[in-house]
Amino acid sequence: MSWARENGRACPPAQSSSGTAALGALLALLACSGAPDTQPPQDGPPRPAAVRDGIGEDVDGQVTTSSLFGNWDAFVDPEGLPVVYEWSAGTVPGEDDLIAWTMVGGARSAGSSGLDLPLGVPLFVNVRASDIHGHRSEVASSDGVVVGAPRVAQPMPPSPEATPRPGTVGDRRPPAAEPKPEPVTQRAELERHDVTWTFARPATCGRFVNGDWWVLGPVDLVAIRPVSLLDGDRVRNGAMSNPSPTSMRQGYDSSMFADGAAGRYDAATNVALGVTREHPLRLAPGTSLVCSVSQTAPAQLPQLESCAVLTCLAEPPPADAFRPPYCGTDKRCRWLAGQLDLTALARLQPVAGAPDLGDLVAHFERTWLDHVPGYTSRYLHPRRNMPDYGRELADLVGAAALALQLDLTNEDKRPLVIALVQLGIDVYGVVHGGGRFVADGGSGSGRKFPLLFAGALLHDAELLQTARSERLAFAEDVQTFYVEQTAPGIYNHGHGGYGPEDVGLPEWGNRHGDDPSLDHKAWTADPYRRCCTANAWAGQVLATRIMGLREAWAHDALFDYVDRYLQVESPGHWMRAWSPFAERMWDRYRMDF
Repeated sequence: MSWARENGRACPPAQSSSGTAALGALLALLACSGAPDTQPPQDGPPRPAAVRDGIGEDVDGQVTTSSLFGNWDAFVDPEGLPVVYEWSAGTVPGEDDLIAWTMVGGARSAGSSGLDLPLGVPLFVNVRASDIHGHRSEVASSDGVVVGAPRVAQPMPPSPEATPRPGTVGDRRPPAAEPKPEPVTQRAELERHDVTWTFARPATCGRFVNGDWWVLGPVDLVAIRPVSLLDGDRVRNGAMSNPSPTSMRQGYDSSMFADGAAGRYDAATNVALGVTREHPLRLAPGTSLVCSVSQTAPAQLPQLESCAVLTCLAEPPPADAFRPPYCGTDKRCRWLAGQLDLTALARLQPVAGAPDLGDLVAHFERTWLDHVPGYTSRYLHPRRNMPDYGRELADLVGAAALALQLDLTNEDKRPLVIALVQLGIDVYGVVHGGGRFVADGGSGSGRKFPLLFAGALLHDAELLQTARSERLAFAEDVQTFYVEQTAPGIYNHGHGGYGPEDVGLPEWGNRHGDDPSLDHKAWTADPYRRCCTANAWAGQVLATRIMGLREAWAHDALFDYVDRYLQVESPGHWMRAWSPFAERMWDRYRMDF
């Protein structure tokens, strides 16, 4: 092992191992962090402190079965010396049968995803701390969280009546204080959504408000896991830096797009291939590193299992900053959660079948990787992060948009708001970089509302202007139009069979804005009219009306066509509305907005 000299003492290089070796390495690094050579006598180990389930206030239940989080107060060393933490989770306080003991450095929160948690039994988060002399504290444990139970934050205000479940209508708890942001720390390794990054030496890191990591650069990555490798004649688990939204080529997996793979994989864009300690990947400030996890088998739809984004910055962002878009080189952290105006959201009484906000957050908390234009983007959409098809994307966006208009507290709405705003910021990055969500059947739907939503809640003129002006970037706008006389005696450029009696009719065409020759007046002539487009639009269109954003959307034909569509189609049928919840909300509230 090589050694470096810092502050007059010999210090070992950072190691990426876990357990005792990692503890020793971190303690040695702390010893080299500038503490005086002569330490006062040690009277005891750090004192245990309170440990909480969840990411903020203590929760007693959670819906998701794949992630577990904990946070804790500082374990104070009697002599005031630095401490480092380890965490685990188990079915008994102090045990690590669910999550093995893992070093997290000086962080006072931790989480793990990709789990298969048992239902109906308490699960305990455990924490212990060690000082620079290796004295280890007693283990402190949370009071337990039950998976499959509703989230209940503690402490609860006293009430003689039953308190409704948070995230459901009728919850009248006063808003809780904002969770404290995770502190900026020095870390040698980061993990997010099935991807692990290892640095050549500990680097200054922190989290954006949506939970994604940032790191100060320049910084060298010596490992990315899972490793990008050549598996026979296939390269998988690739990564791209600041991917271009105008290119059909990608560096994630050479079996992407099935038979179109050979023409789409670009080895030069895969920056993860061959990364080792001897051949590190240098990240410069202004870089979004998008790392993928491939499905094991080739030629799948989608081809990716997961992805995560690491952003390299020149200076620490504000504690409540959203992650900049993963596309493009502009990594200014200009959007802040403190700017969010939740008064733009309504407080409507629910209809039957309203989704749980926690379930919706789980659908939006991972990055929606969506920078390849056209229907083949379906292959790119990570299976664990997002639906692959535009109909399901639009339906999910509509469900979230409508759920946020229900009579729920802002405290309970806020996690979903943050996730949906982050999605809108990523959509902005795609469109601002020249990308489009191409109208081609049902593939391109559902991307404009998150952008408009982010602009409205952040009061950001640039986001709103992008949504207004880039009409051809969004499938819903490309596919809807009013029938016009385009030349004397010629209607809709001579396409679709329209006549003078149809002038002003709000209509749909598969690729109307790009190619009106595919338009058809007959209602059933193109199956995509009924199977895969407007039947998934009701939720986002109604939410836009409720929020007073129809003018900001700036495409009246969409709104008038959806009105027409839901009048023509039979109630209760999936071709009228893909989501029964969206259909019930439409039938209950459309006349009010």
